[in-house]
Amino acid sequence: MKIRFALPVVATLLFGCAGQTHNTMEPSSPLALEPEKMARKLLVLDNLVPIPEPDPPAQFFPNSADPSIPFWERFRSQMSLVEQYRHSRIDRHLRWFTGNQTYFDRVMGRGHKYIYHILGEIEARGLPVELALLPIVESAFDPFAYSHSHAAGLWQFIPSTAEVYGLKKDWWYDGRRDIVASTEAALTYLTYLHDLFDGDWLLALAAYNSGQGNVRRAIKRNRRAGKPADFWSLKLPKETKAYVPQLLAIAKVFQDPDHYNVSIPEVANKPFFTALELDNQINLSKAAEMAAIEGELLAELNPAYNRLATHPEGPHRLLLPVEKAGPFSEALASLPADYWRPNKTYQVKKGDSLYTIARRHRVTIGQLKALNNLNTNILQIGQRLQLPGFGGASGLAENRTPNARHLVKQGDTLWQIARLHRVSVNELMHWNQLKKGSMLQPGQELKLAENDFAYQKRMKKVNYKVRRGDSLSRIASKFNLKINDILNWNAIDMKGYLMPGQRLTLFVDIRNI
Repeated sequence: MKIRFALPVVATLLFGCAGQTHNTMEPSSPLALEPEKMARKLLVLDNLVPIPEPDPPAQFFPNSADPSIPFWERFRSQMSLVEQYRHSRIDRHLRWFTGNQTYFDRVMGRGHKYIYHILGEIEARGLPVELALLPIVESAFDPFAYSHSHAAGLWQFIPSTAEVYGLKKDWWYDGRRDIVASTEAALTYLTYLHDLFDGDWLLALAAYNSGQGNVRRAIKRNRRAGKPADFWSLKLPKETKAYVPQLLAIAKVFQDPDHYNVSIPEVANKPFFTALELDNQINLSKAAEMAAIEGELLAELNPAYNRLATHPEGPHRLLLPVEKAGPFSEALASLPADYWRPNKTYQVKKGDSLYTIARRHRVTIGQLKALNNLNTNILQIGQRLQLPGFGGASGLAENRTPNARHLVKQGDTLWQIARLHRVSVNELMHWNQLKKGSMLQPGQELKLAENDFAYQKRMKKVNYKVRRGDSLSRIASKFNLKINDILNWNAIDMKGYLMPGQRLTLFVDIRNI
């Protein structure tokens, strides 16, 4: 397998309060694919002031790539929204942040993986460096963050906006959680909003949170009433009115942490991770082993992959800590492909076709033909095909808790246990390293799932507010849940009525939505 090294990248992760993971970006028009044209067209329609040509990119901080220069010195020297930091709504947030060392330790304890990369991308575009702190408000810098409005990732994209900005989503991969791709998309979207709102970053940020339509309508209302149309004067959703001041308050603390009685943990002014472009699909469990890192760290750097393997068609990009890229590449070159490639074999049965096999195994006909060097759609009974694997033994198993166990009782057989837990005998033997004919002993513990190192991070607690017209069936379908689970989690019965405004606790696997 060939490996191509992309430019090294890093980031700092910041973990914030639970209520700040709900971004409600509204779907953009397809015209947003050409942001400058769309911005100017909308402004003409609304009789707003024409947007001037964008300013040339700002100059980088001198020697910003020099690791001897403190990262936060580099950051603070470029802060450009400082004139926006004075308002009573900002002060309310500052009172909460002042002296809250635990919060900043928690935030930066996660943030150091991402912020170097994000700041570099922001500098390259000449944008305000304060935007590097936006994921604190959006997701608490949790790449697995998910909201009831189906927003996901560090930057909390909803599916429709993600599609407009080129973030692919399917059974294998969700680009909203891809650290590199989602950062690029978010900065492109923010740049478009900045141009749309005549260079006003506060309005752009408000639109990022609540949708450009909400902000434009609020501006129109104020102008018709002869009122100012700046952010502080607009009637906007409650969440948005808090969203922008919170970001500015956080930026103010980072500007002068001593004044607010907190210490911002240091971040190395050098890349934390580098991007490797692989030619083939790879088993992520094997990748972690070959890089000699914990599976949890690999998942935090590569949260976009929904399975324990990269996408069959790509991207095969893998982010690894900089110091682990060399050893990983050496291991990849020295080990046989069968060790790290997640392919599996399928024997064609009567009635099979390329279409039915592809659909059953979540791949495309093109992927099947390419993997097996087929130049025809005709299959023979008994023919063996290579299929892209996903690092686990089956789709059922991958959605099970990795800690699930069965305690063997007197008289138990592998067939009975497999039937009870809806898995196959072969899967039980594989997970427990049993040989054909192995005898079970009473009291013996059997694993019921392949270990999925990202499972716990992908299970998210969602506080859902019941809307008018909601039913248990509709909510279960929306989040791919079972009605009985919703009933049990919330101590309600099937005969109970749901009321608009009622709060439900849901546990959602973000891979399945």
